[in-house]
Amino acid sequence: MAIVTDVQCVMDWLAESVCPKVELKLPPEDWRDVDAADYSYRLVHPAVHGMYWPTGPQMVAPPYLFQHPGVLVQVTDGEDDVAARVETMTVRLHLSAWNPGLHGRDVWEPAGDALGGYVRREADEFSPSYDDGWRDAWSFVDAVVRELRNARDVGGLSIDRSRPVRFGPYAEQGAIPDLYPFWFAWVEVGLYRGQASPGFLQEFL
Repeated sequence: MAIVTDVQCVMDWLAESVCPKVELKLPPEDWRDVDAADYSYRLVHPAVHGMYWPTGPQMVAPPYLFQHPGVLVQVTDGEDDVAARVETMTVRLHLSAWNPGLHGRDVWEPAGDALGGYVRREADEFSPSYDDGWRDAWSFVDAVVRELRNARDVGGLSIDRSRPVRFGPYAEQGAIPDLYPFWFAWVEVGLYRGQASPGFLQEFL
């Protein structure tokens, strides 16, 4: 169960150290209804999920209710080096955001008074756009990469500093699919932990 424990360690680290620092739009239950475009949205911290996820060109998402915004923890490969007593793994974090465009409350305008303050636009104003959601996805990536850069470890797992932290947009067969108003990206990091020597090696150590 060590791999399961490691996945849970990454999930706990995300929930405690990353997601509380990120706020993204939460889609309403009726987001598919075009008449609901002017809804009064809420900002929430991303949810954290952990599960097995198929990889490769035949990747098909299972019937799983995934909360957006969110982050899914996936182990893409690993290695148990008995001689070096080190277990290494590559973890890919799948990030999601939902943003159909510019809502009125997203914009602050000068109040026009002597105090020089600012006020939000009317909440029911809405402008569908591709120019806003992608920023949310990359801002989420920035937050994760920044925390990985500054972290001593990830839930007790050491970060493999010899490998770069990789990131990119979600793609299928090399093409970025149009999933508007959802936006997806990923971050990949190498992690490792030391292992106790197996019994048959103890007498030689």
